[in-house]
Amino acid sequence: MTRGFATIKPECEETFDAVKETDALNFVIYEASAHDKTISVAESGKYQKYEEFLSHFKDDAPRYAVVDFAYDSPTAGDAPRHKLVFITWVPETASIHDKSYYTSNKDHLYRSLDDISLHVQASKSEELAHAASPLSQADPDIIIRTMDPHYTG
Repeated sequence: MTRGFATIKPECEETFDAVKETDALNFVIYEASAHDKTISVAESGKYQKYEEFLSHFKDDAPRYAVVDFAYDSPTAGDAPRHKLVFITWVPETASIHDKSYYTSNKDHLYRSLDDISLHVQASKSEELAHAASPLSQADPDIIIRTMDPHYTG
């Protein structure tokens, strides 16, 4: 589908659906190509620890990602809660062209994906490492409403 500058390849939504609806995957990382004017799946998988997921991000390469973040909630009993977190990773060391391209296309991908609870923009590895931490530290519904203007839940 084409929205704005980039064409979102069908695999993007298919892989997102697998993250959202199955236990087979719990993250997907997307890359945008200014040359092809496409957004495609760079990689996907299932991490055991959040640090494993973070290892897929490079200091000079912007990416988009969706991670199924599991966290403990005092109101959920023993069962962990899950929220889908959309991450826009645009590191400070990326080229100005890549920064511009990723920034101008993030909404095209974000709006094509349903049920995202939180959108985090990170440009430093510390921000990326703590991308989903608001979910584990407070009432997620309050955090989500205040951090994400598109949240309607």
